[in-house]
Amino acid sequence: MMSAMDPPLQERVYLGLKADYLAGHFVPGKRIDIQDLANRHRSSKTPVREAAFIFVGEGLFMHHTDGGFLVPIPEPLELIELLRWHMQLIMACMSGLREPALRRALQQCSTVAKDASAVDLASQAMEIFTSLADATGNNQASVHVRRLNERLHYSRIADAGEPTTAERELSALTSPRVADLRKALRRRIEAYHVRKICRQEEIIQFSKGDAVTQ
Repeated sequence: MMSAMDPPLQERVYLGLKADYLAGHFVPGKRIDIQDLANRHRSSKTPVREAAFIFVGEGLFMHHTDGGFLVPIPEPLELIELLRWHMQLIMACMSGLREPALRRALQQCSTVAKDASAVDLASQAMEIFTSLADATGNNQASVHVRRLNERLHYSRIADAGEPTTAERELSALTSPRVADLRKALRRRIEAYHVRKICRQEEIIQFSKGDAVTQ
């Protein structure tokens, strides 16, 4: 919800910060310079803080211990929960779509460019999943899937440090060259999420091993 100070300015700053966030402008765990953002978006610090508080409510920012804000680095258990919830939401969206609608949703997604950046690959994943949600025609489904994709955005950027794997996964998700697209897409979406969940489980096990040896 926007403040009553100056709706046009407040909305412009909020949308500008959201564009910065999706463009990978922030470094997770690093304190965000409010004055720098105010200069960037040609405003005072007040509308930037107002927008940052909204981001906190959306789970995109958190308060820094020294004041200000930062993009949080989710703990592995939290990330596992987010990934499982995201997979369940996408599967639920797919359950109400006939195959022609699934094909149209995937055709609307841009193709994965060769040598795409980590941000581009993360944005492509968001586009695929939000397109499937939008195809349901259910506004609530679109809103919740989009918000969850935004929370997963920086973990996807980090995950795209292995670009070949990320490109292959995204290309597979959008490939229509199968006889039973619904079945194939459900299998691909499950594999996409399970790989990331397993990676976080490995991190947890590694951390436990370190704790035992110390």
